[in-house]
Amino acid sequence: MSVIRNDLVRKENKKERKKNLSKWRSLDPLLLLASLALSAFGICAVYVAGTDAPETYAANQAIGFVVGLVGAIPLALIDYRVWRRFLRPIYGLVLLMLMAVLVAGAAAGGAQRWVDIGPVQVQPSEFAKLFIVIVLAGYFAEKPVGEHEVFLKSLGIIAAPALLVFLQPDLGTALVFGMVFLVMSYVAGARPIQLGALIVTAVVGAVAAVELKILQPYQVDRLTAFLNPNGTSEESYQVAQSKMAIGSGGLTGKGLDAQTLANLGFLPEDHTDFIFSNLAERVGFVGSLTLLVLFFFLIWRILHVATISRDRFGVLIAVGIATIFLFHVFVNVGMTMGIMPVTGIPLPFISYGRSSLVVSIISLGLLQSIAMHSRAEVSKHPKV
Repeated sequence: MSVIRNDLVRKENKKERKKNLSKWRSLDPLLLLASLALSAFGICAVYVAGTDAPETYAANQAIGFVVGLVGAIPLALIDYRVWRRFLRPIYGLVLLMLMAVLVAGAAAGGAQRWVDIGPVQVQPSEFAKLFIVIVLAGYFAEKPVGEHEVFLKSLGIIAAPALLVFLQPDLGTALVFGMVFLVMSYVAGARPIQLGALIVTAVVGAVAAVELKILQPYQVDRLTAFLNPNGTSEESYQVAQSKMAIGSGGLTGKGLDAQTLANLGFLPEDHTDFIFSNLAERVGFVGSLTLLVLFFFLIWRILHVATISRDRFGVLIAVGIATIFLFHVFVNVGMTMGIMPVTGIPLPFISYGRSSLVVSIISLGLLQSIAMHSRAEVSKHPKV
């Protein structure tokens, strides 16, 4: 009996290995290559940006990549549709993480956005963005969002975590939540009048927040610096130095080991918020354009995953993740050029920060799950 049992176990294991191998053959190789190229670009950017202990910065970024990859591999193998069963626990986890930041979070630079887990600092709001995309995708996949009651309930779903993030305070990430909701609800079938009313309400709320001094003083300074780039505030100075660094890079840049404004201490936050400026000065227009092309290639592949998904849940997850990446790139690069307000939003894969990099990598693992399982279904049920 034991021989027969062992033989059955071996056959089952062999069948499982073949099944997993078949899944890996269905992954999106271009999406994988884009993510690996951006990750390598980011580690290099962090290394050359670090004025003090660049090896430490690069090593920490590399650790973030490895941790993200360890999480992305099983996430890619698991059928993404299984997460629809856990929407409530996922949402509860989001609220719990964000409330933990407000109660026992670590403060730095006037903000309380991190939680200490042993020797490591984790930024829960980065994970919350991905989890909220999953929750909204599950809700929109099951409900007719065009109905006003459903739309208002979905707005309540996004409002709670967005408010908790805003209280940290982290205006940039709160804006990411708003953009994700706007795009996902539109794709899910929200009516134009609903979206129009939401946009008008957001504009009125922003004006009221400034007038009633709900925003922090530095947040108001950032907005006024955007409207008055020639001002004398610290934020205006940051943007002016950023534009100077980008311009001084010229066509091909000064070189990775060149003496730059960042090295001389004139460019603030040169390895986080303004890393694009630092990099542009070193690699010039050609290198900067290459980076932007990689980003838009990545977003194109993410939207391709949305087109091949076999259900609304997968489509909406892919659209939500694409929105996060596109919004981050547009706002971060825009603020370094002075065409967007300084919000502190990181540049995915490039800005120094392990939490951001880990979430970016595992997001792509979830997208690979959608691609692999969608293609597997097509091969099982080909069109006649």
